[in-house]
Amino acid sequence: MGERNQFASKFGTMAAIAGSAVGLGNIWRFPYVAGNNGGAAFLIIYAVICVLISMPVMLSEFVIGRKGQSNTYRSFIKSSGKKGWGIVGAVEIFAGLAILAFYCVVAGWSLEYIFAAVTGEFASFSGGDTAEIINERIAAMGQRFDLFVGQGGTHILSIPRPIVWTIVFLALNCIVLAFGVSKGIERCSKFMIPALFLLLLVLVIMSVRLDGFAAGASFLLKPNWSAVTPQTIMFALGQSFFSLSLGMSAMTTYGSYIQKDQSLVSVAFIVVIATILMAVLAGLAIFPSTFTYGVEVTSGPGLVFKTLPALFASLPGGPWVGIVVSSVFFILLFFAAVTSSFSLLEAGTAYVTEEWHIARKTLSRPVALTILFVLVGTLSVFCALSQMEGTSLIVMGESLFDFIDKLTSNIILPLGGIAACILVGQLMSKDVVFNELTSNGQFNAKLVRFFYWMARYVCPIVIFYMFIKGLE
Repeated sequence: MGERNQFASKFGTMAAIAGSAVGLGNIWRFPYVAGNNGGAAFLIIYAVICVLISMPVMLSEFVIGRKGQSNTYRSFIKSSGKKGWGIVGAVEIFAGLAILAFYCVVAGWSLEYIFAAVTGEFASFSGGDTAEIINERIAAMGQRFDLFVGQGGTHILSIPRPIVWTIVFLALNCIVLAFGVSKGIERCSKFMIPALFLLLLVLVIMSVRLDGFAAGASFLLKPNWSAVTPQTIMFALGQSFFSLSLGMSAMTTYGSYIQKDQSLVSVAFIVVIATILMAVLAGLAIFPSTFTYGVEVTSGPGLVFKTLPALFASLPGGPWVGIVVSSVFFILLFFAAVTSSFSLLEAGTAYVTEEWHIARKTLSRPVALTILFVLVGTLSVFCALSQMEGTSLIVMGESLFDFIDKLTSNIILPLGGIAACILVGQLMSKDVVFNELTSNGQFNAKLVRFFYWMARYVCPIVIFYMFIKGLE
């Protein structure tokens, strides 16, 4: 099988893993989830869960991956010493690829909106920013989005545009991953993550000039505990797992690429802090516009694709400002999507190249990526079609798109997190776990003891309780 792939540098490791974590979960999902759950109160609960619950789970997945030095399926077997645990790894790989399928659809929407923004579509509205005009623009953008997603916005080749953009996005992932872990994933992440951070800062700086910045910042940063319910805590846990790519094989696979002289605790801590920071910046970039123009912050997923383009068109400074800001925002959304999708596709690629054989020979990366392009691409097309009017792609009363989202987020991800904690906290030798977490004694063990205790005793119970409550 040859020498194991590894990230080439410490910064590249941070960028790649942060790229997996800082994705659509922060830019697309966090603002509307926070908007529906009390703003700052949700942010605080989310941050606490990220550090105390999700970080021990992430470290557990890192340990399994770095100890196993293989794909997620094989790493679970090697770390446990029992072949039955490979089922957990296989389910996580399936979950990651299933998530990638509907993720590509949403990421494809960002490509559609980059094209629309660059061509000036969102700056083509008539002038003025009265409440009536703003509402008319939002209604028009809502109709545009619904038409695009629901009817496909026919492409020149008579292929619905959501399908075209979905396949383009998946193809871009395959091209990058064909160059390998270091020259493909790491190299792109080292550019895209700093660029993502800078683009968010640009949007925040522009938001500071808006009349609603103080109100938007207050909503995000001043707690309203009266809005907190038990459901809020479950949403925060789900958001944390989704945004940190836990339970979906991504972190286990990336853990196998982390060099032995790097501190897993430091990597996990930096990634968690970066994820929380990006979520805060996303809120500061988005909420001021909604408060400036009197738009409801709880407007759901449509906040990004329906509301914001209309608000960008209302920014002072003329049409060019709307073109630039809307273009920057949707490019940012694309960068967030693609760095996260790398990890999901890489988990599947590692599995296929290491476990599948033809004539007793393992498959090359290009062959594995071709296979996954066909499999994931087919499921992605079905997910896109399930959003369209008159679809028959309904599973248990939900569109295929929504069914996969709920199946993975509500069931597979939390169960995967519990399994990782049980394996590391209960079944693996404590000395082996500590050797991985301290890099054979190179790093201080004080924090390691705390996170090990959390993974061993607290996290499985808390996650299982929330999992059961979520099923009620």
